[in-house]
Amino acid sequence: MLEGSPCTVLVDDEEVAHGTVRVDSGLSLEVRLHDGVDGVPEPGASIVLRTFEESRGRRDYAVVVRTRQDELLVLDELALLSAYQQRAIVRVGTDLSVTLEYQVVDDRPVDLDPPIEAAIIDLSATGVRLHCHVPLTEGQRVGFQLRTDFDDLSLVAEVLRREEAPRGYRYGCRLVGTTQREADALHRYVLSEQIARRFRAGDDD
Repeated sequence: MLEGSPCTVLVDDEEVAHGTVRVDSGLSLEVRLHDGVDGVPEPGASIVLRTFEESRGRRDYAVVVRTRQDELLVLDELALLSAYQQRAIVRVGTDLSVTLEYQVVDDRPVDLDPPIEAAIIDLSATGVRLHCHVPLTEGQRVGFQLRTDFDDLSLVAEVLRREEAPRGYRYGCRLVGTTQREADALHRYVLSEQIARRFRAGDDD
């Protein structure tokens, strides 16, 4: 079931709106939009709905807009286009330090002053868990550079949930606007870290 899953509306491969699936009847979906209402086409149009499920990861559906009333959408004729389940569940713990340099407001980057120092607790190709001393809000989007042995990536994370932690807060985030190249690079990094850890664990035995 998709109920409660964050989602993104795409038109011609461009993100135009973001929201949450409220109702999944099996035949249709009801979505409440948080932003981008004006970017959603009129009823009868075909669009792509990208969902982010805790257990199944990212999934893209071809859907048809049945009704659009204020921030509520009803979508039907669902057809699964692609699933990223394997990548979503391949996750590795890290101790990488990053600097949250800006936040995204009305689809534009706004510098954070001062920038926020954070640590990546774990990472997958579609999401990240962060720890920092500064309170962030659910739905807030923050940008940072992730430097690995292979790549230098510019990423944006959207806060999905927050919990208090020793010396600050922990945040569960999804990565938004990630290109296929960036997703491939993240997946490669996560797999390489997992392999390296298995070798290190074997050396310790």
